[in-house]
Amino acid sequence: MDVYDGKGNSRKLGEKVGGGGQGNVYLVRSEPTKVVKIFHPDKLKERGTEFREKIELQKSMTELAQHSNIAWPRILVFDQNAHYIGYAMKRVEGIPLTKLAHPMLYEKSFPDLDRINIVKMLLILLDIVDELHKNQVYIGDINLGNIICDPQTFQPYLIDADSYQVKKDNKVYRCPVGRPEMTPIEHHGKDFQYITRTIESDLFSLAILMFQCLMLGRHPYDNIGGGNPVENLKNASFPYGEGGARPGYEGAIPRGNWYNIWSHLTYNVKSLFIQTLKNGVTQPSQRASITDWKDALEKYFHAMQRGYNAKEMKPKDPKQSQNS
Repeated sequence: MDVYDGKGNSRKLGEKVGGGGQGNVYLVRSEPTKVVKIFHPDKLKERGTEFREKIELQKSMTELAQHSNIAWPRILVFDQNAHYIGYAMKRVEGIPLTKLAHPMLYEKSFPDLDRINIVKMLLILLDIVDELHKNQVYIGDINLGNIICDPQTFQPYLIDADSYQVKKDNKVYRCPVGRPEMTPIEHHGKDFQYITRTIESDLFSLAILMFQCLMLGRHPYDNIGGGNPVENLKNASFPYGEGGARPGYEGAIPRGNWYNIWSHLTYNVKSLFIQTLKNGVTQPSQRASITDWKDALEKYFHAMQRGYNAKEMKPKDPKQSQNS
């Protein structure tokens, strides 16, 4: 299949390397460092001319278009009849965080994974998000599936950037997608395409994602007998930290190794999770900032390097050590 840029220059597409509900991603035969995303025709029709305007705007944001860790729209792509069909972007490769933040899959997909490498990855991710925010770009749909990670270098890469919320002058091009279990309650009960995301929106969702990475995929609002994570989120039922339900009782941390893993995090990291995911549920201004997180995670990183905190994915339970 041939595709064309705005000047009529053609490129042949190679094999399909990804896809989803919005469209498919293909290699570019002559340029191995690029890929092209072709949208499904019904999705282009559904999102209208404003969507092309949004991609045009993203293309013009050269600092982000050249960012090495973001698959940002760089070139608009057309078919042989000069109809807009998608865009070209930098090719990034890695494994979705859904496999890193998983109690079993991480061992196969990320054989060298330990907590030092997770924190290293999260610190880089925070820098990327900070750069987006400085450009008034909000991710909106933050989840483990739209961030990938190189299993050797632990460099994170952001994909599906065409869904991000961007702004030009007084016009906001919103993020039309999201997941309720990752979304702050101020945005619940509304159609995502009409929601204006904020820094506080991203900070809440980002805290959930970081929690899942550090807690082997466990959602912070999972608890015993407390309904699903969305219901618990709305009720601010975060079971970790002081004042939580007794182990084994309704509302408590789920059975398993979760309390032990939590106990091995530093006080500062735990405090920021409590601040954001408990106190910050109904008070967006209370949510920890990027600077707060970077400071706490850098200290956690050095504490593990010096042997003060366990770096294993599943630290030993002190009770089990005493019994062995």
